Amino acid sequence: MELLQWKVIQVIAETPDTATYVLEEVNGRPVTWEAGQSLTFLFYRYGHEIRRSYSICTAHGIDKHIAITVKKKTNGEISRYILNNWQRGTFAESLPPAGRFIIETDPAQKRHIWFIAAGSGITPVLALIKKLLFNEPESHITLIYQNHDERNIIFQKVLQELAAQYAHRFNRIDVLSNPIDPDTKPARLNNWLLEQLVTTNNKPQTTNLFYTCGPEPFMRMVQFTLRVMGFGEDQLRKEHFVIEPVRKPAFTMPSTVYNVVLHYAQQTHRFTIAWPDTILQAARKNGITLPYSCNTGRCGTCSAYCRKGSVTMSNNEVLTDADVQVGLVLTCTGYAAADLELEV
Repeated sequence: MELLQWKVIQVIAETPDTATYVLEEVNGRPVTWEAGQSLTFLFYRYGHEIRRSYSICTAHGIDKHIAITVKKKTNGEISRYILNNWQRGTFAESLPPAGRFIIETDPAQKRHIWFIAAGSGITPVLALIKKLLFNEPESHITLIYQNHDERNIIFQKVLQELAAQYAHRFNRIDVLSNPIDPDTKPARLNNWLLEQLVTTNNKPQTTNLFYTCGPEPFMRMVQFTLRVMGFGEDQLRKEHFVIEPVRKPAFTMPSTVYNVVLHYAQQTHRFTIAWPDTILQAARKNGITLPYSCNTGRCGTCSAYCRKGSVTMSNNEVLTDADVQVGLVLTCTGYAAADLELEV
């Protein structure tokens, strides 16, 4: 597995507990990425490898450099380490950009894309907003952004600049639970308020697409409300930030031994697999280190194409029905149900 080597070339203080790190690939290799993707960094602490994914906040082809934004988390060992230690000149290594929280753009498209974010959930959203504003001149974008107060608004200056530059297409709605400005009414995004905002700001006769990123309860509320309002599952996308413990699958499968042909990194590997090993586990047992991050079916870093055979996933919170129909599977929660041919 080829890792990317980075050097921090700029640190931008966003809020009292959040910073953006602008990165440069040390070896000068061109790095491409999709807006909304993330970088999974490798840290070595206490003799163990730890992987953490951080969303990319810049848009390829629009921003000059790739950058990530890190917010200090309660009990977040790695976020505290980064904020306390990373500075200009710091070196780090990561997997290539990955993730399914992306969007395809088309200059001929005319649609309404909603971004509903809370706190650091704005990080991948900013890159997606830039991409859409730059590439879809007929589309309208609404950002509903929940924060505690004005001091905690990440990317405040950039969002203000985008709102001014694209005033006719970019509608920014801030929801602050404890605003500093006495003229701003305190509010917290809930089912009722979200329904009111969507109903009031909706554009008639346009296709709606919703992207949400934030704490798990926040995203559940957003998705539940939108589904009740009549929007379909195919119109909703979410990005997980919270690392969940690896869970055992809620089912069992026969211990049949299957053959796997795996195309990865310009090489073809052959090995066998049997329950209870996932594809990722079986590959590692055979000395093949595939990309992964969360290990729970939530981030999409480990996704692969199943060209032949059948894969049963114990959990999938990132691939859409359309993704699955074209053969995408998650190797971290995927179990072989037949002989397989996979492409990573």
